[in-house]
Amino acid sequence: MIKKLILSGIILFILLSIQQVDACSTFCLKDSKSIVFGRSYDWNIGYGYMMTNLRNVKKTRFLPYDEKLTTWTSKYGSVTFNQYGKEYPIGGMNEMGLVIDVMTLKDTYYPNPDERSAIDELGWVQYQLDNSASIQDVIESNITIRISNKTFVKLHFLVSDASGRTLAVEFLNGVATFHYDENLPYKCLTNSTYDNSLTYLSNHIGFGGETPVDYQNHISANSLERFAICADMLNKYKEDINTSIIDYSFDILNNVKDEVRSQFQIVYDLKNKEIHFRSLQSSNIKTVNLSSFDFDCTSKPMMIDVNTTFDGNIFNKFSQYDSTANRELIIKAYRETGIKLPENIILKIARWPENITCSQ
Repeated sequence: MIKKLILSGIILFILLSIQQVDACSTFCLKDSKSIVFGRSYDWNIGYGYMMTNLRNVKKTRFLPYDEKLTTWTSKYGSVTFNQYGKEYPIGGMNEMGLVIDVMTLKDTYYPNPDERSAIDELGWVQYQLDNSASIQDVIESNITIRISNKTFVKLHFLVSDASGRTLAVEFLNGVATFHYDENLPYKCLTNSTYDNSLTYLSNHIGFGGETPVDYQNHISANSLERFAICADMLNKYKEDINTSIIDYSFDILNNVKDEVRSQFQIVYDLKNKEIHFRSLQSSNIKTVNLSSFDFDCTSKPMMIDVNTTFDGNIFNKFSQYDSTANRELIIKAYRETGIKLPENIILKIARWPENITCSQ
């Protein structure tokens, strides 16, 4: 039964990949006091929840084919953005200040089967938030787990930790590629490979070339120009300006967003473990601090609609996770994406997180 359920999920992801819109942007910005991570999620639907994920929870990621499954117990609690159900995050931050977000990349080819255990692409995101405190942890996880090449959403990832180190993870020709430190001179990622983005950037003023960065050309199809805008704004940031680093990060997001499909704008404060965000449907900035949450596995996970109309600190507006709300989210999101799933499958997807066990 579980395999049938997960198979339905894989079919869903196949369909999603066919319709995928390539218009997401991420970056990391650091000054003497702060480290922030910005993310523009540009997609054709705007439903979603912020959800908490607990530590000391045992999980096994099921796959509908004959591969070695990945089992782990979460070390860290996290807050994630989920659009297609709990445990399938599009990004988030854990209590150690590690942030990870996804973007589509058409050039992605995941590794072929080997001795490592396998996991799906969004499960990989949750695995890293559950287990990684630094980008080094993420890199080292490649020794023991891999994203199965039988999954179908082609993604690459930007990761930052509380020390300010940033990592771009790509899977090219079946091999994991890591850009960090001196190999990541500009801490941005859009929907092109990092190497291709650097090559394009080198044609521009301030980066070795003679072409001005075109701030009028941040349409959803132009991944390379969005990368150039992002890198240019990171270069121009000055700590002594009157604009806070959080506000400046939202300015960057405004300059790389798709005017119609920029559903979520998120700024993570890695040192203070805060998340600031707004949505297309609710433009007021909301804030949550991870220290407010109880991530012990004996507690209840929490959730809140990303389109809540409240602003400021919204911690007290969170409610306990329930499968009914999760199911309603799934129904809305899938229908808006043009995907139809039987009601009984949706119900099982919504209830699956309730079967995760506390190892305490």
